[in-house]
Amino acid sequence: DRPSRDSGIKKHKKEEGGKIAISDLVVGSYVDGTVKTVTSYGAFVDIGAATDALLHVSRLSNEFVSNVEDVVKAGDSVNVRIAGVDAAKGQVAISMLSEDDEAAAKAARGGGRRKDRPQRSGGDRSAQVATINALADAGYDDTKMVEGEVVSTLDFGAFVRFDASQLDESVTGELDGLVHISALTAGRAESVTSIVSVGNKVQIRVRQLDTEGSKVSLSMITKEEEQASRPNNKPRRRGRQMFSEDEMGAKDWKESLEKFQKENVSFDNAFVIEDKRKS
Repeated sequence: DRPSRDSGIKKHKKEEGGKIAISDLVVGSYVDGTVKTVTSYGAFVDIGAATDALLHVSRLSNEFVSNVEDVVKAGDSVNVRIAGVDAAKGQVAISMLSEDDEAAAKAARGGGRRKDRPQRSGGDRSAQVATINALADAGYDDTKMVEGEVVSTLDFGAFVRFDASQLDESVTGELDGLVHISALTAGRAESVTSIVSVGNKVQIRVRQLDTEGSKVSLSMITKEEEQASRPNNKPRRRGRQMFSEDEMGAKDWKESLEKFQKENVSFDNAFVIEDKRKS
């Protein structure tokens, strides 16, 4: 059973605009809110605070959730627990699970601090290399989303471990791949930990396999979203320049032309007058 519900607010001190200051939110308390937007990694909920709170996909249900909209949609009213508050960063984390349910789910996933997790041995690394090569030989669909688990987070991204057999049944073994911060969400990520935490179950796809470097590049956004978010790849033109550098061709074209003219025989055409008058 859920603990008795508090208001979730220490003091109903409101900031400009009638919103509750983040610092007044009480971790562990339950509040009512309205789902504002839904993303691939969770939902942002208006709980009456100065900023919308993040309801991560891993905190929607005790069961694995592959699609956030299977549980909540924009406009839904929800009762959530305040799971964390970072007033300095202006971030609020909420959950639809009780503390006991969330702790049990995290334990079942093998969550915890990275230093408490078993590290890969030399044999494991060799196995990873073999699995990468096997998957590269078998081929894989770079649009297919599969399940993985976040095993560590860094400033520039998150490492996710997944079963390679999800991509090809003939390939066995687990792989650790990097999801760069730019590939965590279709929009801009303020930080890696604002999107994922160690132990989270996430949907990823393999973007690229580097068999020489034994590296795996992953993404948490679809290929279509990734292509749509890319900036125009056409070379920029400087100032009022009519053509880009690529369109102008080689930079030494003038020198090359002069060299060609010097090394090749040139022909001068002149008029030839033929007198066909009868003498």
